[in-house]
Order: sequence, then structure tokens, then C-alpha cells
Amino acid sequence: MKKKVTVLGNGLVGSVMALDLAEDEGYEVTVCDRDEAGLGRTKERSRGKVDTRSDVDFTSPDSITEAVRGQDLCIGAVPGFLGYPMVGAVIRAGVDLSDISFMGEDYREWDGQAKAAGVTAFEDVGVAPGSSSILIGYACDLLDQVEDVTYYVTGLPADPKPPFDYKLVFSPDDLIEEYVRPARTKRDGRILTVSALSGRKMLDFDLPGIKLPRMEGFFTDGSRTLLDTIPSPNVTEYTLRYPGTAERMEFLREIGLFGTEPVDVKGCKVVPRDLFGALAYPKMRLEEGENEFTFYHVEVTGRKDGKRLQYRYSLYDERDGVTGYPSMSRTTGFPCVIVGRLVAEGVLKMPGVNPPEAVGKNHKAVERFMEELRKRNVVLHHSVVEL
Repeated sequence: MKKKVTVLGNGLVGSVMALDLAEDEGYEVTVCDRDEAGLGRTKERSRGKVDTRSDVDFTSPDSITEAVRGQDLCIGAVPGFLGYPMVGAVIRAGVDLSDISFMGEDYREWDGQAKAAGVTAFEDVGVAPGSSSILIGYACDLLDQVEDVTYYVTGLPADPKPPFDYKLVFSPDDLIEEYVRPARTKRDGRILTVSALSGRKMLDFDLPGIKLPRMEGFFTDGSRTLLDTIPSPNVTEYTLRYPGTAERMEFLREIGLFGTEPVDVKGCKVVPRDLFGALAYPKMRLEEGENEFTFYHVEVTGRKDGKRLQYRYSLYDERDGVTGYPSMSRTTGFPCVIVGRLVAEGVLKMPGVNPPEAVGKNHKAVERFMEELRKRNVVLHHSVVEL
């Protein structure tokens, strides 16, 4: 019997997840969004395999609960500010969930209700946090003692154009939150809060057969649950951009252009971030066929059998020339779908609300996860170095 799955959100990532699921004859897929034109494109592209609904109100938890009730699995791809109530709505429907919604709240507050309902939910199952977190959790589980976790992540246009040198590959509001939300890092067992965009440094990376540009790394608040779920006294995330980005974004932030409270402009109330979005987002829109890449590099250092080792994982992916899927849609959407499948198959039956790194303790699930990524031509480079 086919498993019924509903995808909440049909944006750049949600549509790719729906289409990926629809390729499997074992799933009956419905995707929900208010954008009827976008839903039509997804349905057409799936050759009619995807059902669509435009009547689900993502701002109404009750609407979400009714939409997913009776399903075997829900895939979450709503904007971050809608994510927290969405998780609760899906739990109340008694449906398992795999979700990429990058919410500001601590989603683990829903853990008790999920356990009581027998619901398995995995959150932040994108690229970073997401697949990088799964590999971090896996490496930590392989080591006897963990000393340090440092990782770097980005999604960038292959041909950058000023003034932003950036193209939107996920929710624009979530992008600005990266530049605004204070970043947390862990040093010697203590969680420290620092300003987003701080800690800047220039970085060069080498991958076999791949030429990566010089990039600038800075702190963002992507470590999230890794700060308290893995046995490492040191945890640091760096977001990577083309050089100069952090300084420009810091200037815009400091003059208040990313603010969300209305200001008076000649008698009119204007929300600064809305003004910035109206002017800037069209200039950052990813053009049809434009190439971009996603990259992360993870280093987990510790001791095993008396040796000091470093597990290294690097992911590099570009726009798929056959399907046209942007790399960020692929590397964010595929992990979420794969984890969802593992939940639906019973490989990851873990009632409660789980962070992605929790997958790392299930080595069978990690092996399947990496195998499924390879099937989708998402390439991971892996090495273990004795220090």
C-alpha cells in the first residue's frame, strides 16, 4: 500500500522535495501552498503524480492539522517564522514529520507532546544544520572523546555580481535572520553569544578536481542544538560568502535597514526590512538556468584508541543540468526527504522531536542516508586524518 505524504510549502526547496518523493511509486504525494501558479508548475513537472492544495493556511495551526490528518508522513518546508506552530499542528494530527523550517524558537519544547502522541519528528533536516549535523553526530559517536567541532557552509552563485555577490536560494527572511540573530558558539564547555557577522576570516579550501573561490567566513547562529547535544567542549559554525559581504551586511544592519519595527518616514509608517526586501530581493533573485553551488566542510577532532584523529566531511554540489534543480534546493531538500523516508520505513522510529545529529547514533540510518545522497549525485568527500 502506498504511503501518504503531504509537503507543506512549494517554494524552491518544497517543490523539489515533492517531485523527488513522487518519483517513488510507493508514495502518494500532496503539496500545499497558496501560490496556485507554482503548484500548477509542480504538478505539470511531476506528470500528474503530485496532487496539490491551495486551501491550506500556514498561519492557522488548525488548518495544517486538518490538512495532514491521516497521512503517514509530513514534510515541512514553510518559512522559519511559521515553523514552530506548524510542528505543534502536525504533532496534534498524530503524523510523523521531517522538517527544514529554520525557526527561532526551540522546537524541542514540543518533545513531550510528540512522545505522548507517538510521533517521530526530525527538525532542521536541511544542509547545515541538517546533513552536516548528521555527519557530525556520526563522527562524535565513532570517537572515544570529542575535542572540537568546526564547520563551514555556504550557497553561492558561481558568477557573483555586485553589490550583493549573492543570489537567493532559500527564504529571504531566513537569510536576513542569519545576519541579525546573535550567534552562539561554544568554547571550553561554555556557550558564548557573539554578534552575527563577527569573527571574520579569509579561507581557502581544496577538493579533488574542484576549484573553489576564496571565501570569507563569519559567525552565524547555525550551531543550534549541536551546542548541547554532542559531547564536544568546542563547537563553531562559520557561514561563507564572497569577500566583503559581511562588512556590507553589517553596515545595512547597523543603520537599521534590517529592522522589523515601523519607523516614521515623512508621515508614513515603514518597516525597514520590508523596504529593503522590496528593493533588494529582486536583485538577488536566482535567474533561470543560473549556476550556483553549495559547499560545506566539517572537521570533528578527538581521540579514538589512543590516537588523535580528525574526521573530515566535505560536500560540494552545483545546479543539476538535467533537472535544473538549484544545488541549495537539492542539498537542503534531499536530506529532509531521505530522513522522512527512513522514518516512514521504521528505520528511524524515535518518538519525540529530534535534532538531525540524533540520526548519527543510528549507523545503519547514516549508511542509508549517504547511499541515498549518492543516488541523487550529491557527492560527499570523507577522510580521517591522524594528527
